[in-house]
Amino acid sequence: MDRFIARRLYGQDEGVKGGSRPAIIIATAGIALGLAVMIVTLAVTRGFKQQIRDKVVGFSQHMQITNYRLGSNPVEDPVTCPDSVVMRILSSDLVSRVQPYVSNPCIVRTDSAFFGFMLKGVGQDYDRSFLEQYMLCGGFPQPQDSVPNWILLSATIASKLGLETGDRADVYFMQDQVRMRRLTVTGIFQTNFSEYDQSFGITDLDILQRLNGWEKDEYSGVEIRLVSTDAMDKAYAHVRDVMDIWGKESDEQYLLQTMDDINAGLFAWLDVLDMNVWIILALMMGIAGFTMISGLLIIIFERTATIGILKAMGASDSMVRRVFLRLASYIILKGMAIGNIAGVLICVLQQWLHIVPLDPANYYLDCVPMSLEIGWWCILNVVMFCLSLLMMLIPSSVISKILPSRSIRFE
Repeated sequence: MDRFIARRLYGQDEGVKGGSRPAIIIATAGIALGLAVMIVTLAVTRGFKQQIRDKVVGFSQHMQITNYRLGSNPVEDPVTCPDSVVMRILSSDLVSRVQPYVSNPCIVRTDSAFFGFMLKGVGQDYDRSFLEQYMLCGGFPQPQDSVPNWILLSATIASKLGLETGDRADVYFMQDQVRMRRLTVTGIFQTNFSEYDQSFGITDLDILQRLNGWEKDEYSGVEIRLVSTDAMDKAYAHVRDVMDIWGKESDEQYLLQTMDDINAGLFAWLDVLDMNVWIILALMMGIAGFTMISGLLIIIFERTATIGILKAMGASDSMVRRVFLRLASYIILKGMAIGNIAGVLICVLQQWLHIVPLDPANYYLDCVPMSLEIGWWCILNVVMFCLSLLMMLIPSSVISKILPSRSIRFE
């Protein structure tokens, strides 16, 4: 019976579709708008954090091994990491890649300018897929290219030096004496991650090892890529155990850092975004709830006579409350359906068309990112429906105060 009456109140009133249409429309719009804003807010925040993390991982991977003394003079304090140690690290299913690197400070000089940055030497085991997706022109040299002395520059550095792909750059290294190597620019990339674009270039590992006078198993550090960031704690313990054992064998102390340790300031800034998201979600949930409460109160006051008649016919307060709670559930479900369609459509359009741009200098990205995940999307809908329905208990309590003797003559 309560379902039948609720459907009548929601659908038709004396042959006119939607008896309390203004109140129902306002309540539905409040739910739809609130849910759409929450979906977009979560998608933007998660997308932003995910892309920033992906770029950090692309540059420095999930973990790095360096020498404890590294910093004062990197050329004198290499990390010794033979293949046997690499295989021990890779023995864990949590580790997907181990890639040693050598980094040396350098200055590139041209006829019109000079610029200093950190040159990173990488080997054949380096994951090139990250930089390849950001290449503006050229790329890593292929084996058939026969370019032994090559260098990749960011668009920022290349622009300051006036270099293009195919040009040769004189690279100076300040060690015990100034040394120069002439390298060919084979690619120019732009990640929009200014902290890295302005301070890093990529070259061949062997060039820097020979320049430093190092053996084949000596590096500035070792980068470790994991299967998933969820496995960070277990993988960290595994790598730490391996390096502790190797440190005792080689009489060295090694420093193992996660990407959160290396980029503590950046990730602290990203964590602040979570607080902003919770504030926005709370505000939108409150606005949607207030709209629903107001709408249901209006409907109850409009239907005072109907409530009086139902009570006069023997309906209990709880039965009448169920009628209006069921009516509220219809409004909530319709509003959520509209809100989901609108929110997801906005996210998809932004993801495909990049409608809203960003300034890469300030946000590290050239457009607003979106990340829709089924898990949090379902949780958001369930929480939204349950909280909205709980809020409806407040206005529905007014029904118990309505007396049939007065309400029937209300109109």
